[in-house]
Amino acid sequence: MPGQEGVPGLEDECCFVLVFIDHLKLCFAEINIFWSAHQAHHSSEDYNLTTALRQSVLQRYISWMFYLPMALFIPPSVYAVHLQFNLLYQFWIHTEVINNLGPLELILNTPSHHRVHHGRNPYCIDKNYGGTLIIWDRIFGTFVAENDKVIYGLTHPINTFEPFKIQLHHLVYIWKTFWATSGFCNKFSVLFKGPGWEPGKPRLGLPEELPVITGKETSFDPIMPASLRIYVVAHFAVLLSFYVDMFATKATLSQITVLLRIVYIILTLTSLGFLMDQKPKAATLETVRCSIFLVLHRLGYLKTYIDSLAFAYEAWYCSLCIGHPRL
Repeated sequence: MPGQEGVPGLEDECCFVLVFIDHLKLCFAEINIFWSAHQAHHSSEDYNLTTALRQSVLQRYISWMFYLPMALFIPPSVYAVHLQFNLLYQFWIHTEVINNLGPLELILNTPSHHRVHHGRNPYCIDKNYGGTLIIWDRIFGTFVAENDKVIYGLTHPINTFEPFKIQLHHLVYIWKTFWATSGFCNKFSVLFKGPGWEPGKPRLGLPEELPVITGKETSFDPIMPASLRIYVVAHFAVLLSFYVDMFATKATLSQITVLLRIVYIILTLTSLGFLMDQKPKAATLETVRCSIFLVLHRLGYLKTYIDSLAFAYEAWYCSLCIGHPRL
């Protein structure tokens, strides 16, 4: 809206509204179908800065509806700037390094408050929704201070590194539950009540049905041979180089090249997940993936940073694939 950029206090109001809507968006984790688009972020059983980057592929199809009303009174440029600041703020709070920040704990969402939000302890469930400010949780009664040792992850751990299952398992669960539940109202409730709801139970389910947390829980860490760990790390490093190159040159690449690289990245992540989970078909899938790499690299759809090393790089990759650990 023309001229609004100069309205006194508009940016402050935008910031205030944005952080409130961000709190509202996280509150919708209490709605089953929306939780399916956010649970991947909470599935990590570790809590560090990489957890902030662990996002759902579905979340972008949900988040926009919470910000859309702002288009009625917030200029796009003001909204865009404050949205980025809001996202950047929420990155650094994913850490166990910082403990208590004193008086700031009363107003801001801090690492301590957000650790609670990521916990699966009964006292952590559906708490501390705030993205930047914690005052909303204090106002609406969803605030709780960090107390007992926080155990991170989902209440029912999925115990896998396979990306499709991590991203979509809850959506599959909703689909099965929806068709197994009789009655229109009950089916509607499966979608729009809490993840723990069942017929005859409260909207968010029964707290006493949550798994007991002893504080001695360990993260999912399957026993793998050292050779398999080295193999997975080496191929993941190679994958990162392809991703960085694609991100830097995407404007100059053809659509088919971008599509093939995206498919290859997804295939690699899936295959490495199979290897780490040590699934029966992992060796077969990895052989197929390595073959596809050699074809794409030979045809020029995958490139190294140094063209003169292309042959050596291809030979090295081939030797890794041929020598990959048999499961």
